[in-house]
Amino acid sequence: MTPKKTFETALEELESIVNELESGSLDLDNMLKLFEKGMNLTKQCREQLKDVEDRISTIIKEGDKLVEKHGIDHP
Repeated sequence: MTPKKTFETALEELESIVNELESGSLDLDNMLKLFEKGMNLTKQCREQLKDVEDRISTIIKEGDKLVEKHGIDHP
């Protein structure tokens, strides 16, 4: 199993794939392979974004509990 790429690396690679596909210089077989690779990268990016959203939600909830517990006003 290959290690996960960072979000930024995966996004750069996805942009490169899109540019290559838009160039129109590939044969159908190579286009299909790149498309499949792009879809896998898209899935990975979505999963990483979801993980970050979940972490942010948890941090906010924990922060709200701390604020309520200590009676700290927040804007």
